[in-house]
Amino acid sequence: MTSTGPARPLLASLLAALIAACSAGSPDTGAPPNVAPAAPGTAALRVLVTKSDAGGPVSGAHVCVSRATSAPICADSDRDGTATLSAARGTDFVRVNGPSEQRWQEATRVIDLSSGSGALWVELEVLRRISGAVRDENGKAVADATACAHPAKDEATVCARSGGDGKYGIDVKAGIYRLEVSGPPGGRLVPQWARGRAFLEEADVLDARTTDVPDVDVDLLHGVVLRGVVRFEGKIVEDAQVCLRTLAAPLPLECERTDKQGRYAALREPGQYYVWVVPPGNIRAIPQWFDRAATGVGSTPVTLNSDRTIDVDLFGGTTIRGRVATTDGEFVANALVCFDTPFPTGRICRETGGDGRYTITTRPETYVINVIPPEHSDLIAEYWQRARTWPEADEYRVGTSDATLDLVMRRGTRVTGTVKNKREIGVAGGYVNFWDDRGIAAATQTDAAGRFELVVLPGHYRVEAFPPFVGNLVGQVFESDIPSLSELNIVLDDVAP
Repeated sequence: MTSTGPARPLLASLLAALIAACSAGSPDTGAPPNVAPAAPGTAALRVLVTKSDAGGPVSGAHVCVSRATSAPICADSDRDGTATLSAARGTDFVRVNGPSEQRWQEATRVIDLSSGSGALWVELEVLRRISGAVRDENGKAVADATACAHPAKDEATVCARSGGDGKYGIDVKAGIYRLEVSGPPGGRLVPQWARGRAFLEEADVLDARTTDVPDVDVDLLHGVVLRGVVRFEGKIVEDAQVCLRTLAAPLPLECERTDKQGRYAALREPGQYYVWVVPPGNIRAIPQWFDRAATGVGSTPVTLNSDRTIDVDLFGGTTIRGRVATTDGEFVANALVCFDTPFPTGRICRETGGDGRYTITTRPETYVINVIPPEHSDLIAEYWQRARTWPEADEYRVGTSDATLDLVMRRGTRVTGTVKNKREIGVAGGYVNFWDDRGIAAATQTDAAGRFELVVLPGHYRVEAFPPFVGNLVGQVFESDIPSLSELNIVLDDVAP
């Protein structure tokens, strides 16, 4: 609830009038002025409707009050934003919609009128519209496509479907959004982030804070399907990950999971791909690259010019078990224990359980071991034997016999913050690095809202913040003392102000 500027005195007077009217409508003093006395078994309900952004009254808002077993009673708000209705005594449901001249977020309330008259103050939020058209690569309109607006903060994603002409419209709260579009079921159109992007970090930023965002048109490409079945020792494998990475661009892996019958299906653009299959943690199988390669450097690209079937038979390896605990002996749940090879194509990570236990099955090899703490904890991400970086990490040799390895994590100071541009838009996928006299101490990336968090030991650091791609933003470098400052809000300058 916010009120700013000149609207504040007006809002105060409206609230005062609302309180006075409610008091005047109590059983001891009679009905409010200009309102007929409530019929027996009913009570007067007075509703004040205001705008959430400016706080001013909303004239012409449609206010309805009802109970589960009765038809609604409705009235429109006057110029001062108030509406008065006669409602049944008891618990009543109130629904408020804005006037039809604009798009508004519907508001619902519950009020107890058992003791007599009552009053409500309801704020309505103006909705913005993100709109455009969805077509295929031939320019043909795509009906029944799903367009989803992802907010740059912790709110629900809002979706809409395109019509027969391919056009869509999504009504959203004022804010910053990124748009994801997928084709209709069975349409075999490859999903994308607007416009023409494969991942959220690359997506166009849609600023719907003060106005609608029209003409967000998206062209979807027809794809091909790679499908198959994953097995281990002749049995189907459920919940394995089948991951593809294109050779056409330096993009990360995209993964699909196998179903209860061990089947997977991956819709992709035509091209060449590396295929990596990662088994679930409950079987003694190891990850495998196509075609039956243990490492990425030994993999064979898969050409997808049309639909193709590839079944995968996994093979077993050596199992390492252990527990992750803090220095004071507390077991760590939901941490990731990662074994990484000298060539970073064989990394495998497993999550610890509620008792801190983990299990990793991998091939005989020399590894470095990294422990990634659970989100929002005060634990430091480190390599085995407290090394901070991959080159400093001690090697751990996995042979042909199973082994046990317990790991210990230290606590530190949790640092949170945001990386934004000068327009207050969060930088998604940006890099944040902390350096001290020994070198890099911690590093992370920002989320879709530009937020980040990491944990370091108390001390003096050089902080670096960079955008995810070379473009229109300039990185920042500055000094900071931790823990005297545990929240950092970083603004990146434009290349061309």
